[in-house]
Amino acid sequence: MTKELLSQRKVNSFSTSSSTSKPDHANPVLSLIDRISINQITTYHWSLEESLRGLVACGIPAVGLWNRKILDLETAQSAELVIDSGIKVSTISLAGGFTGSNEYPFEEAITDAIQLIEFGGQVNAAAVQIASGPRAGHTLNHARELTVDALKRLGDVAASNGTRLALKTMKNPLARNWTFLNSIESTLELIDTCQHPAVGIAIDPAHICLENSAKNLIADIISLIAAVQISEIEPGESVQELFPDFDVMEAINDAGYQGYYDLEVWCEQFWQSDYSETLTNLRLACQSETPSQFS
Repeated sequence: MTKELLSQRKVNSFSTSSSTSKPDHANPVLSLIDRISINQITTYHWSLEESLRGLVACGIPAVGLWNRKILDLETAQSAELVIDSGIKVSTISLAGGFTGSNEYPFEEAITDAIQLIEFGGQVNAAAVQIASGPRAGHTLNHARELTVDALKRLGDVAASNGTRLALKTMKNPLARNWTFLNSIESTLELIDTCQHPAVGIAIDPAHICLENSAKNLIADIISLIAAVQISEIEPGESVQELFPDFDVMEAINDAGYQGYYDLEVWCEQFWQSDYSETLTNLRLACQSETPSQFS
Protein backbone atom coordinates (compact mmCIF):
# COMPACT_ATOMS: atom_id res chain seq x y z
CA MET A 1 0.00 0.00 0.00
CA THR A 2 2.68 2.49 1.03
CA LYS A 3 4.87 1.69 -1.99
CA GLU A 4 1.87 2.16 -4.28
CA LEU A 5 1.13 5.53 -2.65
CA LEU A 6 4.73 6.64 -3.03
CA SER A 7 4.87 5.53 -6.64
CA GLN A 8 1.59 7.24 -7.45
CA ARG A 9 2.65 10.44 -5.73
CA LYS A 10 5.91 10.55 -7.69
CA VAL A 11 3.90 10.37 -10.88
CA ASN A 12 1.25 12.84 -9.70
CA SER A 13 3.66 15.32 -8.07
CA PHE A 14 2.38 14.36 -4.62
CA SER A 15 -1.14 15.68 -5.18
CA THR A 16 -3.77 13.02 -4.62
CA SER A 17 -7.17 13.95 -3.25
CA SER A 18 -6.48 12.32 0.10
CA SER A 19 -3.55 14.64 0.78
CA THR A 20 -5.73 17.70 0.36
CA SER A 21 -8.80 16.51 2.24
CA LYS A 22 -10.03 18.88 4.93
CA PRO A 23 -9.77 17.95 8.61
CA ASP A 24 -12.76 16.94 10.67
CA HIS A 25 -13.32 20.02 12.85
CA ALA A 26 -15.94 18.15 14.87
CA ASN A 27 -13.17 16.30 16.71
CA PRO A 28 -11.76 18.25 19.67
CA VAL A 29 -8.02 18.91 19.76
CA LEU A 30 -6.19 17.98 22.94
CA SER A 31 -3.95 20.60 24.48
CA LEU A 32 -0.29 19.78 23.96
CA ILE A 33 0.15 19.61 27.74
CA ASP A 34 -1.65 16.25 27.57
CA ARG A 35 0.54 15.01 24.71
CA ILE A 36 4.09 16.12 25.49
CA SER A 37 6.73 13.56 26.40
CA ILE A 38 10.35 14.16 27.40
CA ASN A 39 12.93 11.67 26.20
CA GLN A 40 15.67 10.78 28.66
CA ILE A 41 18.22 11.74 26.02
CA THR A 42 16.97 15.32 26.45
CA THR A 43 17.59 15.20 30.22
CA TYR A 44 20.95 13.56 29.59
CA HIS A 45 22.48 14.03 33.05
CA TRP A 46 19.46 12.82 35.02
CA SER A 47 19.43 9.16 36.07
CA LEU A 48 16.36 7.03 35.37
CA GLU A 49 14.96 7.74 38.83
CA GLU A 50 15.81 11.45 38.69
CA SER A 51 14.12 11.84 35.32
CA LEU A 52 10.94 10.08 36.47
CA ARG A 53 10.73 12.19 39.62
CA GLY A 54 11.62 15.37 37.73
CA LEU A 55 9.00 14.91 35.02
CA VAL A 56 6.27 14.10 37.52
CA ALA A 57 7.22 17.14 39.62
CA CYS A 58 7.09 19.37 36.53
CA GLY A 59 3.70 18.04 35.43
CA ILE A 60 4.93 16.28 32.29
CA PRO A 61 2.61 13.36 31.47
CA ALA A 62 4.97 11.01 29.61
CA VAL A 63 8.58 9.93 29.25
CA GLY A 64 10.66 8.51 26.42
CA LEU A 65 12.91 5.91 28.02
CA TRP A 66 16.51 5.35 26.96
CA ASN A 67 17.96 1.85 27.19
CA ARG A 68 21.25 3.25 28.46
CA LYS A 69 19.42 4.57 31.55
CA ILE A 70 17.32 1.42 31.88
CA LEU A 71 20.44 -0.77 31.94
CA ASP A 72 22.10 1.32 34.64
CA LEU A 73 19.92 -0.77 36.97
CA GLU A 74 18.53 -4.29 36.89
CA THR A 75 15.72 -4.28 34.32
CA ALA A 76 13.20 -5.47 36.92
CA GLN A 77 14.16 -2.52 39.14
CA SER A 78 13.89 -0.11 36.21
CA ALA A 79 10.45 -1.43 35.33
CA GLU A 80 9.31 -1.11 38.94
CA LEU A 81 10.47 2.52 39.10
CA VAL A 82 8.61 3.39 35.90
CA ILE A 83 5.40 1.63 36.95
CA ASP A 84 5.46 3.10 40.46
CA SER A 85 5.96 6.63 39.08
CA GLY A 86 2.62 6.44 37.28
CA ILE A 87 4.06 8.24 34.27
CA LYS A 88 3.16 7.10 30.75
CA VAL A 89 5.84 5.77 28.39
CA SER A 90 5.78 7.16 24.86
CA THR A 91 8.79 5.34 23.43
CA ILE A 92 11.84 3.33 24.34
CA SER A 93 15.13 3.99 22.54
CA LEU A 94 16.98 2.25 20.92
CA ALA A 95 17.14 -1.21 19.39
CA GLY A 96 18.63 -2.26 16.08
CA GLY A 97 22.04 -2.49 14.46
CA PHE A 98 20.99 -5.42 12.27
CA THR A 99 23.65 -4.80 9.61
CA GLY A 100 26.54 -5.89 11.81
CA SER A 101 28.11 -2.50 12.41
CA ASN A 102 30.88 -2.51 15.03
CA GLU A 103 31.06 -6.31 14.54
CA TYR A 104 27.69 -6.66 16.29
CA PRO A 105 26.26 -10.08 15.25
CA PHE A 106 22.78 -10.13 13.72
CA GLU A 107 21.36 -12.67 16.19
CA GLU A 108 22.77 -10.74 19.14
CA ALA A 109 21.06 -7.59 17.85
CA ILE A 110 17.80 -9.54 17.62
CA THR A 111 18.19 -10.89 21.17
CA ASP A 112 18.89 -7.44 22.60
CA ALA A 113 15.92 -5.98 20.72
CA ILE A 114 13.61 -8.70 22.05
CA GLN A 115 14.66 -7.90 25.61
CA LEU A 116 13.94 -4.20 25.06
CA ILE A 117 10.57 -4.92 23.47
CA GLU A 118 9.58 -7.20 26.34
CA PHE A 119 10.58 -4.44 28.75
CA GLY A 120 8.36 -2.13 26.71
CA GLY A 121 5.48 -4.52 27.27
CA GLN A 122 6.08 -4.44 31.02
CA VAL A 123 5.90 -0.62 31.20
CA ASN A 124 3.15 -0.32 28.55
CA ALA A 125 5.33 1.63 26.10
CA ALA A 126 3.51 2.87 23.01
CA ALA A 127 6.50 2.12 20.77
CA VAL A 128 10.08 0.90 20.70
CA GLN A 129 12.36 2.87 18.41
CA ILE A 130 14.46 0.95 15.90
CA ALA A 131 17.58 2.02 13.99
CA SER A 132 18.56 -0.38 11.22
CA GLY A 133 22.31 0.11 11.46
CA PRO A 134 24.48 1.60 8.69
CA ARG A 135 25.27 -0.32 5.49
CA ALA A 136 28.53 -1.52 7.11
CA GLY A 137 30.01 -2.80 3.85
CA HIS A 138 26.79 -4.45 2.62
CA THR A 139 25.10 -3.61 -0.64
CA LEU A 140 22.00 -1.50 -0.09
CA ASN A 141 19.78 -4.45 -1.08
CA HIS A 142 21.46 -6.74 1.46
CA ALA A 143 21.17 -4.13 4.21
CA ARG A 144 17.48 -3.83 3.40
CA GLU A 145 17.01 -7.62 3.45
CA LEU A 146 18.65 -7.92 6.86
CA THR A 147 16.48 -5.12 8.27
CA VAL A 148 13.25 -6.50 6.81
CA ASP A 149 14.04 -9.95 8.22
CA ALA A 150 14.68 -8.44 11.65
CA LEU A 151 11.53 -6.31 11.59
CA LYS A 152 9.32 -9.25 10.68
CA ARG A 153 10.68 -11.30 13.55
CA LEU A 154 10.56 -8.44 16.03
CA GLY A 155 7.15 -7.30 14.83
CA ASP A 156 5.69 -10.55 16.14
CA VAL A 157 7.36 -9.95 19.51
CA ALA A 158 6.08 -6.36 19.62
CA ALA A 159 2.53 -7.43 18.82
CA SER A 160 2.55 -10.07 21.56
CA ASN A 161 3.78 -7.43 24.04
CA GLY A 162 1.17 -4.83 23.12
CA THR A 163 3.55 -2.32 21.54
CA ARG A 164 4.79 -1.23 18.09
CA LEU A 165 8.13 -0.74 16.40
CA ALA A 166 8.98 2.78 15.23
CA LEU A 167 11.63 2.70 12.51
CA LYS A 168 13.83 5.78 12.57
CA THR A 169 14.96 7.96 9.70
CA MET A 170 18.14 9.97 10.23
CA LYS A 171 19.84 12.59 8.12
CA ASN A 172 23.58 12.58 7.42
CA PRO A 173 26.03 13.06 9.02
CA LEU A 174 24.22 11.86 12.20
CA ALA A 175 22.95 8.76 10.39
CA ARG A 176 26.43 7.51 9.54
CA ASN A 177 26.73 5.30 12.64
CA TRP A 178 23.04 4.50 13.05
CA THR A 179 21.11 3.80 9.85
CA PHE A 180 21.21 3.68 6.07
CA LEU A 181 17.63 5.07 6.00
CA ASN A 182 18.17 8.76 5.26
CA SER A 183 14.77 9.79 3.89
CA ILE A 184 11.17 9.29 4.95
CA GLU A 185 10.36 7.75 1.57
CA SER A 186 13.11 5.11 1.82
CA THR A 187 11.89 4.22 5.33
CA LEU A 188 8.28 3.92 4.17
CA GLU A 189 9.32 1.74 1.24
CA LEU A 190 11.14 -0.64 3.60
CA ILE A 191 8.12 -0.76 5.94
CA ASP A 192 5.94 -1.57 2.93
CA THR A 193 8.26 -4.44 2.00
CA CYS A 194 8.07 -5.69 5.58
CA GLN A 195 4.24 -5.79 5.59
CA HIS A 196 3.87 -6.25 9.34
CA PRO A 197 1.06 -4.45 11.22
CA ALA A 198 3.26 -3.83 14.28
CA VAL A 199 5.96 -2.08 12.26
CA GLY A 200 5.61 1.68 11.83
CA ILE A 201 7.70 4.81 11.45
CA ALA A 202 9.09 7.39 13.84
CA ILE A 203 8.45 10.82 12.33
CA ASP A 204 10.42 13.97 13.05
CA PRO A 205 8.54 17.13 11.97
CA ALA A 206 11.88 18.78 11.18
CA HIS A 207 12.55 16.07 8.59
CA ILE A 208 9.11 16.57 7.09
CA CYS A 209 9.90 20.24 6.62
CA LEU A 210 13.07 19.29 4.79
CA GLU A 211 11.19 16.89 2.52
CA ASN A 212 8.34 18.85 0.97
CA SER A 213 6.85 15.71 -0.58
CA ALA A 214 6.66 14.06 2.85
CA LYS A 215 4.36 16.76 4.23
CA ASN A 216 1.78 15.80 1.62
CA LEU A 217 2.00 12.18 2.72
CA ILE A 218 0.93 12.75 6.33
CA ALA A 219 -2.76 11.93 5.89
CA ASP A 220 -1.99 8.79 3.88
CA ILE A 221 0.58 7.32 6.26
CA ILE A 222 -1.06 8.30 9.55
CA SER A 223 -1.74 4.65 10.48
CA LEU A 224 2.00 3.94 10.13
CA ILE A 225 3.15 6.73 12.47
CA ALA A 226 4.11 4.91 15.65
CA ALA A 227 6.02 7.80 17.25
CA VAL A 228 6.65 11.51 16.74
CA GLN A 229 10.09 12.71 17.81
CA ILE A 230 10.67 16.46 18.26
CA SER A 231 14.36 17.25 17.76
CA GLU A 232 14.23 21.04 17.53
CA ILE A 233 13.17 23.50 20.20
CA GLU A 234 13.76 27.25 20.53
CA PRO A 235 13.49 29.73 23.42
CA GLY A 236 9.98 31.17 23.69
CA GLU A 237 6.91 31.66 25.82
CA SER A 238 4.34 30.10 23.48
CA VAL A 239 4.24 26.67 21.85
CA GLN A 240 4.53 28.28 18.43
CA GLU A 241 7.77 29.93 19.54
CA LEU A 242 9.08 26.84 21.33
CA PHE A 243 8.52 24.43 18.45
CA PRO A 244 9.68 25.72 15.04
CA ASP A 245 7.68 22.97 13.29
CA PHE A 246 4.49 23.38 15.30
CA ASP A 247 2.37 23.58 12.13
CA VAL A 248 3.58 20.10 11.14
CA MET A 249 2.79 18.79 14.62
CA GLU A 250 -0.74 20.16 14.19
CA ALA A 251 -0.99 18.54 10.76
CA ILE A 252 0.00 15.15 12.19
CA ASN A 253 -2.54 15.56 14.99
CA ASP A 254 -5.23 16.70 12.59
CA ALA A 255 -4.68 13.63 10.41
CA GLY A 256 -5.58 11.43 13.38
CA TYR A 257 -2.39 10.78 15.36
CA GLN A 258 -3.34 10.23 19.02
CA GLY A 259 0.06 9.50 20.56
CA TYR A 260 2.67 11.60 22.31
CA TYR A 261 5.08 14.18 20.91
CA ASP A 262 8.38 13.06 22.36
CA LEU A 263 11.01 15.77 22.83
CA GLU A 264 14.33 14.12 21.92
CA VAL A 265 17.01 16.82 21.81
CA TRP A 266 20.69 16.13 21.21
CA CYS A 267 22.14 19.47 22.29
CA GLU A 268 25.00 20.21 24.68
CA GLN A 269 23.47 23.56 25.63
CA PHE A 270 20.21 21.88 26.60
CA TRP A 271 22.06 19.13 28.48
CA GLN A 272 23.83 21.74 30.60
CA SER A 273 20.62 23.63 31.44
CA ASP A 274 18.53 23.53 34.62
CA TYR A 275 16.16 20.72 33.63
CA SER A 276 13.51 21.49 36.25
CA GLU A 277 13.30 25.14 35.26
CA THR A 278 13.28 24.37 31.54
CA LEU A 279 10.58 21.70 31.85
CA THR A 280 8.42 23.86 34.11
CA ASN A 281 8.56 26.65 31.53
CA LEU A 282 7.72 24.14 28.80
CA ARG A 283 4.71 22.89 30.75
CA LEU A 284 3.47 26.44 31.38
CA ALA A 285 3.76 27.29 27.67
CA CYS A 286 1.89 24.13 26.66
CA GLN A 287 -0.73 24.63 29.36
CA SER A 288 -1.54 28.14 28.23
CA GLU A 289 -1.85 27.29 24.56
CA THR A 290 -5.10 27.78 22.71
CA PRO A 291 -5.36 24.70 20.47
CA SER A 292 -5.95 25.47 16.82
CA GLN A 293 -6.80 23.23 13.88
CA PHE A 294 -4.30 23.03 11.04
CA SER A 295 -5.84 23.85 7.68
